Amino acid sequence: MKKQNILDPDFTLLFDSIMDDGGRIRFCDHSRNRESKVRVAIHDSPFSYRVQREFPSVIADLIDLAVAICAADRLTFQNLRQQQTRIHVLLPIRHPEILSKSSFQTKLSSLLEWATGSRWTFEFSNRNDSGRTIEQQLLLSSSDPHVDEVALWSGGLDALAGLYTRLKENREVSFMLFGTGSNDNVYARQEQVFQALQPSFPNRLNLCRVPVRFSESNLHTKNKISRARGIVFTLLGSACAYLMGQQVLSLYENGIGAINLPYRKSAVGLDHTRSVHPLTLLKVGDLVSDLIGEEFRIQNPFLFWTKAEMCKQLAEDERHDLPPLTISCDSPHRRQPIQCGYCSSCILRKQALTASQMMDKTRYIVPHGITPAGDTRLYLQHMLAQVSTFKELLNFSNGSSSQWGSLTRRLPELDDIVDRTNKLEGLESSEMKRTLIRLYRTYVAEWDIVEPHILKDFLNQTDNRYISQDSQVVV
Repeated sequence: MKKQNILDPDFTLLFDSIMDDGGRIRFCDHSRNRESKVRVAIHDSPFSYRVQREFPSVIADLIDLAVAICAADRLTFQNLRQQQTRIHVLLPIRHPEILSKSSFQTKLSSLLEWATGSRWTFEFSNRNDSGRTIEQQLLLSSSDPHVDEVALWSGGLDALAGLYTRLKENREVSFMLFGTGSNDNVYARQEQVFQALQPSFPNRLNLCRVPVRFSESNLHTKNKISRARGIVFTLLGSACAYLMGQQVLSLYENGIGAINLPYRKSAVGLDHTRSVHPLTLLKVGDLVSDLIGEEFRIQNPFLFWTKAEMCKQLAEDERHDLPPLTISCDSPHRRQPIQCGYCSSCILRKQALTASQMMDKTRYIVPHGITPAGDTRLYLQHMLAQVSTFKELLNFSNGSSSQWGSLTRRLPELDDIVDRTNKLEGLESSEMKRTLIRLYRTYVAEWDIVEPHILKDFLNQTDNRYISQDSQVVV
């Protein structure tokens, strides 16, 4: 076997043109000297909802790029604790002269390395075909629904709470909700939550979903890290927004989860996903803008809200029936209950519903199911230790300047977020710092109230020792 150069890729994916019935991928695992073939398809007929008479060819390229990233993220093995994985993608597209530009390539590689920790390189060639059916169809009428805002629709609690709040705050605004993926259970959940909202907001909601499907991939173990999934979701959502005549794509995520600070000092940056991090949204917006040749933006209206604050409108309207329809769990189970109740996402969900005075009717494995053999308190301990650290840093002084200095000496990434995104958020640097201090102060105050309630869920454990906020645990 040929000795691999340090600059050679670990994996190469060579794509055929992605047509209506899919496209073949030649997948090369160089480290194991293995080669296989997989097919991937995107069912993009829902993109017939658009305002342009002709389907923009650069948007077709954006869709193909998203599919290629999705396939590479699914098929390659990426380990955050080992040497960077090197991924090389060869993809036929319509506008290689745009996507091959050094500025675009730099932005694309930077975005994916930031989000996944792997090194990505791309090689684009000319497609020699007429494209998919959607590209040939002309828009003959304007009967499609008018849309004021396009938003990502995951079927999660943040998406529900954010949309519900936006609907109540903007009573004349109509929404297009965009979903994607390859999981039928998630699709069913998205549809269920969407239908549950329809009677309360007639003629204001539309749902567009564009699934990505794989075949002949049963010999491949699915990559469990899947750090690029949020990038794929956002790129395809950007295509949907642009086709609907919008220059902005919205997503709804609480600020604690979006910024997703590490729980402890020893954490590697990518231990926590960066799918909806403010810098990720900035990078995706820059990439899409470069491709389409005009400004495009990804916005999160709830960056400065806690998850509990996002749920308050649901609580005020006593919509206790809606949250149980959503899924928050990092690793949903096939058996009932579906949600574990002890991962960080489930715990933050419980914290938010309790702090917002919602009745949590969700069934969780902890405390409603058979408790797993392992220690289910690990994430809770980490989260409470992090809250303790926030409290310590924020109590350093009463002045916002001193508090910010205390926070950023331990968590310097907050300074980077402010420096690079404050203009995007329409805030002066000092104002954004004060707003973020308020966010973390609110989060700490919520935990002061709800911690005893959350701890009750874990009382069926054999060993009932817990780490409280006031313990001497260092993140």
